Amino acid sequence: MRRIASLVLLFLAACSEAPPPDGSEAARSAAAALQLSPEAEARILDFVNYPGSVVGVLQNQVGIHPWAAVAITAHRDGADGVSPSADDAYFTTIAELDAVPNVDDTVLQQLDVYAAAHPAPAGETVEGVSFRGWESESVVWGVNHADSATIHNLLEARAANSLYTGRPYTRVAQMGAVTWVGTTALAQLRAHALPWWNCLHGQTCLAGTFDGVTFDEPTAVTALDLANQATYAQLTGHGVAGAQANDLIAARPYTSLAAVAATYGIGTATMDALRTYAQGGLSTCITLWSNAVSPQLPHVLLMSESDLPVELVSWPGEGGSAPTAATVLALAGVPFGYTAEVRVVSNYFRALEPSSSSADPWAAANIENAFDTQLTDVIYVALHAPPGSPNQAAVQVFLVGRTSCGDLVGIKSIAIET
Repeated sequence: MRRIASLVLLFLAACSEAPPPDGSEAARSAAAALQLSPEAEARILDFVNYPGSVVGVLQNQVGIHPWAAVAITAHRDGADGVSPSADDAYFTTIAELDAVPNVDDTVLQQLDVYAAAHPAPAGETVEGVSFRGWESESVVWGVNHADSATIHNLLEARAANSLYTGRPYTRVAQMGAVTWVGTTALAQLRAHALPWWNCLHGQTCLAGTFDGVTFDEPTAVTALDLANQATYAQLTGHGVAGAQANDLIAARPYTSLAAVAATYGIGTATMDALRTYAQGGLSTCITLWSNAVSPQLPHVLLMSESDLPVELVSWPGEGGSAPTAATVLALAGVPFGYTAEVRVVSNYFRALEPSSSSADPWAAANIENAFDTQLTDVIYVALHAPPGSPNQAAVQVFLVGRTSCGDLVGIKSIAIET
């Protein structure tokens, strides 16, 4: 009797322990796999492998346990914790998914129900080139939205022309049926899926490889600004050959670096020079601003009861968001008690007048053009000294905006107002 009781106790203890990592897990995985149709398995795998199936989606929309959601995405995302990326570890079988910690039959059933109602983009193989679901989605979006120069930067001219003319597409398979679009072109499109995914999901848009030169997003943004705004002297002073600088300037404006690379005469050397120039840092945009506006300032005065000179102003790194009156008040360094007033931007430009009879009559227009082409979120702010101050009539007037590098720049002067 004592022996039987001992055996019962051992049996109960064994049942209370967590399942071992190999035998019973594998058996459980095999059993779970048998309960799902091949179509259901494919849907689940597409869903968990899709980079958009992040922890929040798995937990809040699918309804699975947070620990399971974290474990699934950690497996898929690989060591860098980012998907899509080069080290992603995609699930290839339901058994592999079921072997992940905290994933059991309940989780698989929840995934099955949700994936049936909300399927992830399915993969496809076209002309022997295999696209994962996210790659297919990204390529379809990219080809439908890219400008002609981007398509031509990626593909041979005949394939690019045919593909661009045949838009829009809903599947990569439709692209494979286009004349001149074969295995090589499709592989090139697939290689660009990651930049298009990032752009589609609001992360990056301009980055990529152009004429063999690779640009990350911050460098690409600045390089595009340089291609559109830098003078001949600035371009040649930063390694762009004279003929290519003229070619760049003549073909402006550009909407992408692909369009720059597609310009006649522009090749690897020019794109490399642009990248090096752009990698000068955040001050690049301030330099562009200074170079465009500073030569104009001796030719203008701000008209008020006393006409006074205008000067440059810049606050590096302060353009992360649109400026406000409070922003300018805080950055201007005025004494305590000053107040800020927002005014109509066009009135600032109207107040600029020639500084002398020999001044350049186009200086004010050139300054306004610099605001229009280099800056966004431009704001006119007047700073008033507190009542009773001896400086109350001297209103500090700022016209500032944001550069693409994340700076605030502009001009300032004094308006005498009694």
